[in-house]
Amino acid sequence: MKLRVPFIVIALVALTALSACGFRPLYAEDRSGQSTAADMSQVEVSLINDRVGQITRNLLIETLTPRGQPSNPAYTLNVELTETTSEQGFTKDNEATIADYLLSANYKLTRRSDSKILRDGKVRARTSYNIVDSDFASLEAEKAARRDAARTLAQQLANQVAVGLRANP
Repeated sequence: MKLRVPFIVIALVALTALSACGFRPLYAEDRSGQSTAADMSQVEVSLINDRVGQITRNLLIETLTPRGQPSNPAYTLNVELTETTSEQGFTKDNEATIADYLLSANYKLTRRSDSKILRDGKVRARTSYNIVDSDFASLEAEKAARRDAARTLAQQLANQVAVGLRANP
């Protein structure tokens, strides 16, 4: 009973401090009724090179514009990917047993009406996979690692787009 009162007081002070610092939920509607989700549906995702780029782009489109790309988009997202693989965990015969896969993206979110860059930066996704005696199994593990990294990267990019759109109404 005695612990409950201080906890309630601390919770109330924390909530007041959050509202005083300008905290706004990312996906909530603002006073004018506009939401970040509605703005995200107006983002055109430009083509991304290579197979992992196609996978990342498709995942981004599913996240940002689940009803399909807009016919007259208000924003453009440009993404450039780089991927690297490094072998880790060597045996006595100097054969790698684990590979580290890193997928990096430089992105730029631009408003089409005035060409203003709303957000740009770099995000990364890292995953590992086993290298085994079977070439087929190793290739499948590598493909799965690429898909997992693309999924993680697409989610990070979608979050960055949401932040960029929320910060620049």
